[in-house]
Parts: sequence; structure tokens; C-alpha cells
Amino acid sequence: MEALFEKFFKEHHAEIVWENDGTLQRDMHPRLSPASSRIIAEIIADGQLTKSENDDRPYTQLSKWLVSAPQDQRVRADLAIDIPPSHIHFVPGQYRIFYDFKNTDMVLSELLSAGIEIKGNLLDFGCSSGRNLAVLRRAFASELQLFGADPAEVSIDWLQKNVADVSAVVSKQLPPLPFDDGQFDIIIAKSIWTHFSPSAGRRWFAEMGRVLKKGGHFLFSTHGPHDVASRILLNVPSPRYERYTGHESWTREGFLMDLVNTYDKTGYYFQAFKEIGYQPDLHLIKNADTADWGLMFVSPEYLKTMLPPDLSIVSRSVGRTGNRHDLYIVRRD
Repeated sequence: MEALFEKFFKEHHAEIVWENDGTLQRDMHPRLSPASSRIIAEIIADGQLTKSENDDRPYTQLSKWLVSAPQDQRVRADLAIDIPPSHIHFVPGQYRIFYDFKNTDMVLSELLSAGIEIKGNLLDFGCSSGRNLAVLRRAFASELQLFGADPAEVSIDWLQKNVADVSAVVSKQLPPLPFDDGQFDIIIAKSIWTHFSPSAGRRWFAEMGRVLKKGGHFLFSTHGPHDVASRILLNVPSPRYERYTGHESWTREGFLMDLVNTYDKTGYYFQAFKEIGYQPDLHLIKNADTADWGLMFVSPEYLKTMLPPDLSIVSRSVGRTGNRHDLYIVRRD
């Protein structure tokens, strides 16, 4: 087992981010902080926050301020959305706040680094309860018209009641979306193609191409070798692998060995959830089907075979969002 994993690390060394001491890099930071810096500047100008005296990154400083700020200051800063109730899908970050400043900054940083202007119609595909949309609305309200789509109706209902200036719709597990051809300048999709089966991923890539404008850009995340290394070396994340198809009762080691072997032979690895109740996202969807939703790992070479002809890869950044996922940007030609 150890020899198999060592071979994987060696063959994919350039696709894994290592520290100088040879350990796996665990904490990825945005190169820029476009949203957080804007919001902090406004709060400082309003006299509610002083410039940080330490080396906190803008998203960290803003998160810390929001944790301790009294309600009247949060309202004044237009950052007063509370964490949703437990029956609404919500993935908490490091701080117990609703807003996802770090990952929104990560997405915007990648777009800006690729020379993409943050303006026009933006769709958050798989938006859940709207953590990223809320940050985008607060920081880029004059540049962006915001849209969301998610198959969990309760999450969309909550979003519409709590996140202003966003047009959100309930989508289905398979295309199409209720949007016009060429409607969007930018589409983002975090932690979505990390779950789609290859067939569902292909169909949804085609749908992204349909609703994206010519010259528009689509950013999405995938599981790549860095995520595999994180699971092997750090046990992060540590899901209950026995809940996935492919074996009657997976052990962690058995699943990861099968993953490494299959990925290197085929360029991808997918196992669906065995039951709807094993995954919160599926549990919230009416008439949910587990066949096309689980864990998906994909190489750049295999990914190219999944894209329609009019979507071309602009960039790939390893291990970025969520500290583990690779971020791709594609353009509609």
C-alpha cells in the first residue's frame, strides 16, 4: 500500500503543492483579496474598524471583526445575515459566520489573475444558501448582476428571503437550466464537478456552454492529485467511504488504493453514494437520484474529453479552493 501511494506522489509531484520541508501544503490563500479588501476599506472609512496592526489577511481580519461586531454595526456595514437554521444546507468555514470571504476572494483572485473583468451577469451554479453570492453582492453590487441555481428548494427559498439583489432558481439534477442562451458573462461552480459522474459532468458542461456568452468564462473546481494526497497523508477530508458504491463495505485504505489505481489507468475515478440519506445535498432535493452524485476525481487530460468543443481551458490552479480542490477556468470560444 505504501509503495503504491509513494509511486502516485512521485508520478504526480508537479500536481501536488508541497512545503519547502517536503510536507503537504495545507493552507492555500488567495493571491488577491478583491472582495474583502473593498469591504474593509468601506468599514474603515465609516469609522467602525481600524487598520489591522498584525499580518491578518483581509478576509481573516474581516471575519474576525464580524464574529465580535455588535448587531447594529453589522447592520450598518450591510453584513447582518445570520447562519441559516439547521435544515438549510450550509457548509461552515473557519469562523462561525455566514459569509465565505476567503473562498469568494479565491474565486475572484483566480479570475483576475487570468485577466477576466469582474462585471456583467454572474451565475453561481450550485449556490446552496448563498454564502458566496452574499459576499459578491456586498463587494461588487455596481459591477455584477447576480444569479444562483441549486436543486435544493429549501436553500433557494431561504436565499431569496435573506440575500438581497440575487435572482435564484431551483434547478434539477440534470439540464436544462431556466436561463437564456448566452445569458452569463461569468459562471462559478465550487465543489460541484467534484461530485458529478462523468456522464452528468459532460451534460452539465454542455449546459454551461449554452448559457455562457461567447467570450465568457466559467470557473469550477475538481478533485485532483493534491486532494488525493491530502486524503492519504492527512486524512483530510475523512468521509465514511463505506457509503460509496464500488464495494460492499469500503475501508479507507481500500477505497484510496482503488482510487489511485483506477485514476492512473483511466484518468478519472467516480463512486456514487449508495443512499440518498448519506449526503446532505441529496437529502434536500425532491426526487433525488444517487446515480450521478458522489466522489469524482479527474485528470486534466480526461477533463478535456468531457468539455464540449466550444469550451477551452484558460487556466488550472492546483489545490486552491477549500485548500484541496484544483480550480479551472474555461472560456466559451
